[in-house]
Amino acid sequence: MKAGMKKARSRSSGKLGKLMLYAPLALELLTLVRRNQKAKRGKYTKLRKRDRAFDFLLGQAERRLGGKKTARRRF
Repeated sequence: MKAGMKKARSRSSGKLGKLMLYAPLALELLTLVRRNQKAKRGKYTKLRKRDRAFDFLLGQAERRLGGKKTARRRF
C-alpha cells in the first residue's frame, strides 16, 4: 500500500455520518410532534417566541433535507 493512501471508511463510521443517518428520522418525529401540538391549540392563539423560533428552525431543516417544498408566491 502506498504511503499517501488511506483506508476507505464507510459512510456512517464517524459522528457526522451517524448524525446525518438519524437526522431525517429525528426531523420527521419532531414535525409530527409539532403538528400534533398545533392541532390541539386554537386557530387564533398567538405563539410564544420560543415556539416561533422552533418552528422556523424546523422549517429550515426540512427544506435543507428535502422534506418540505418551498411555496411559490402567486399574484
